[in-house]
Amino acid sequence: MEPLIIAHRGFSGKYYENTLKAFNAAIEAGADYIEFDINRTRDNEVIVVHDYSISLEDNCRIPSLREVIESFSGRIKFYIEIKDRKIVDPLLKTLSDFPDDDTVIASFDHYALRQVKEKSPHIKTSALFADVIIDPVPTLVALDANYFHPCWEERSPEPYELIDEEFVAYLNNLGFGTISWAEDRPEVIKKLMDKGFNAISTNRPDLAFEIRKEKISR
Repeated sequence: MEPLIIAHRGFSGKYYENTLKAFNAAIEAGADYIEFDINRTRDNEVIVVHDYSISLEDNCRIPSLREVIESFSGRIKFYIEIKDRKIVDPLLKTLSDFPDDDTVIASFDHYALRQVKEKSPHIKTSALFADVIIDPVPTLVALDANYFHPCWEERSPEPYELIDEEFVAYLNNLGFGTISWAEDRPEVIKKLMDKGFNAISTNRPDLAFEIRKEKISR
C-alpha cells in the first residue's frame, strides 16, 4: 500500500499555515489528510493555530475548529494536533457531530492522547516523539495509540537515517503505522517512501503527490 500524504498545516509551503486557503490548496494538490494544530482562546473557543505569534496577511484569518471541520468534512481526512490538553473535551464534542470522518488525533502530550482513547476509543491517535528513542512500542501500547510519529527533523541533518526499513516493518507487524516528520526534500521523501513509511507529512503535498504517482507507475 502506497503512503498517505499529510499536508502539514495545509499546503504551508506556499500559503499561510493553518488557514482555509492552505487547506483548500492541499486538497487540490492531492493530499489525503490535512494536518492542523488546535489551541484555545481566553474564552475557551477552540481555534486552528500553532501558536499565538503568527501574523496573517493576504486576507487570511485564524479559523475555528468547527469552521474547518464543517468546511472540509467529506472532502479530506483530518490529522489534528492537540496543543492544550484542556481542549480534549470540546474537540471530541465537535468531532461527534461528524461521526463518518476518518480523523487522527496527535499530540506530544501523551496524557491528552490517553484522555482521547478513554473517552472515544474508536478515534485513532498518533503519538508524537521529539526525542530519538530505541523502542517506542511500550509507550504506544500503554496509550493504545495507532501511529508512531517521530518529529526528528532537528535531531539530524538527515533524520531519515535514524529509521531503517526493518524498524518500520517491525512497527507495522505489531499494528502501528509510522508517520514522517514534515519533510519537503524530494530525494528524502523518496527514501521515506522506500523505507515503507505509512504516511508522509510535508509542507509540499504537491511534490509528495507527484513522487508517489511516479512510484506507483514504475
